[in-house]
Amino acid sequence: MNRRQFLKCTLGMSAAVLPSALAGAKPDRRQPNILMITCHDLGQHLGCYGIDTVHTPNLDRLAARGMRFANFYSTSAVCSPGRASLHTGRYPQSNGLMGLTHAPWWWRLNDGERHTAKLLKDNGYRTVLIGYQHIDRDHPDRLGYETVLSEQSVASETVRAAKDFIHSAGNMDKPFFAKVGFKEVHRKFTHGTDTSKGVFIPGYLQNTPVIRDDLAAFQATIKYFDEQVGEILDALDASDAADNTLVIMTSDHGIPYPGAKWSVRKAGTEVPLIMYQPDTLFSGGKVIEQIMSNVDVLPTLLDYLEAEIPGNIQGVSFMPFLKDETDAPPRTCVYSQYTPDMKRDNLSRSVMTERYHLIRYFDQGRTVDYPVDVVPQVFASHEQRCKTRGTRPFYQLYDIKEDPWELHDLGSEPEYADVVAELSAQLLDWMQQVDDPLLEGPLRTPYYDRALQSLLNGAG
Repeated sequence: MNRRQFLKCTLGMSAAVLPSALAGAKPDRRQPNILMITCHDLGQHLGCYGIDTVHTPNLDRLAARGMRFANFYSTSAVCSPGRASLHTGRYPQSNGLMGLTHAPWWWRLNDGERHTAKLLKDNGYRTVLIGYQHIDRDHPDRLGYETVLSEQSVASETVRAAKDFIHSAGNMDKPFFAKVGFKEVHRKFTHGTDTSKGVFIPGYLQNTPVIRDDLAAFQATIKYFDEQVGEILDALDASDAADNTLVIMTSDHGIPYPGAKWSVRKAGTEVPLIMYQPDTLFSGGKVIEQIMSNVDVLPTLLDYLEAEIPGNIQGVSFMPFLKDETDAPPRTCVYSQYTPDMKRDNLSRSVMTERYHLIRYFDQGRTVDYPVDVVPQVFASHEQRCKTRGTRPFYQLYDIKEDPWELHDLGSEPEYADVVAELSAQLLDWMQQVDDPLLEGPLRTPYYDRALQSLLNGAG
């Protein structure tokens, strides 16, 4: 496959605009409602994704009734950029939201970016925000939400507002897009511990008492989150809207542990995607194994609704593949970026295929030896808290089929030189396509811009 063919099948810039007899038309009442549920820091730490020590019966049941995407990845290993890609179908370098949106990072969407709520509002949907969203913290109306029922991060309030809204949905004169956002399962963990089925320890963490105790608290928080989601799903099942509502459940990035969150390692970007609508292709307990990025959700959704897919969307629709209209998967790899926050120093970009994962770094640092024996509370910096060795290389390569925890870097081994070269060329092509600012020089952050302006204005 040459480079042009590669870009066409993985980025899908112009190819994402699919013809439709109803393109751009306003949907009537027969159009499905959309209920999207999101959370923080969950990764794929669910029973239906093979983690059998967590209690997630409600989400597992949703997957058993619907469609589960087994190899689904976020474009980022922190919250705001991953969420923005989900809702714009565009990569962080293109939509502008490359890091956290709140102080002291202050990243924001570029003017003119269109969120799911805006696009569906323009297609005749009532758009409602319930709970947490973390893309534009101060002005959700700028994202296209007509109604904000709750912006609380308290799960019980989010559930109450969601159930009230679902109860009234049968009386609406047009379909709804309701985004229900939870702050769970973000730290701090405040729901006790859960060890009733043991504790699952990912391979990039050491099996120590501190880590086991922390993961037990994490599991308890996941159990609590699953219970809250179960209340919403039960309310939907009992409502007049049940048969005509597509449920989408996903998260922002990987679990909140070293080796996952805060890095573009596989565990940092893998997230769940479950979609369910009764008696449609999104039913029957299907499992989609093909690799997919969260930039693909919006074009897939618009295609399902037979609505126009904007030409600047960088994700690709999976609908032809899901409907068995083609045997060729829409993409062969996924891309991600990490723009550091806190004290992390691993400014990076990555490309992942079904077999290999290449990470390239653009900031000085040392190599962390995994598995690590620290939890985030003491993960202040790599040099101080982790076992490290030498200068971090410019790139790392992992065979994720043979080494799913990414413990053995193959990048310096001669027999993998061709793989590194090919994936590096693909990664560079992607960075050029999304106008990655790293190609122009060291990254200029919103904090830097504000600090410089303060100096130039003579502020103390």
